[in-house]
Amino acid sequence: MILRGLATLAIGGLLTLNFLLPSMKVVARGPENLVRSDLVSELAIGGSLPPLELMDLQGRTYTREDLLGHRVLLTFERSVDW
Repeated sequence: MILRGLATLAIGGLLTLNFLLPSMKVVARGPENLVRSDLVSELAIGGSLPPLELMDLQGRTYTREDLLGHRVLLTFERSVDW
């Protein structure tokens, strides 16, 4: 009986956090379209590649000019900013 009450309390607390956290100033980042608006204006399919500098696993640095004429696959991962 006590275990069921603790589980109910934990679920209730998680639901409360689910509703409260997005509106708190500490974690609010804004709507996704506003966060990405500056990137969307720069990047477009078929557009030119913005200046960038990449480092491989051995520490060598590559610029955009080094990659011209070569096929390049860029993979982006989203980090969790909690």
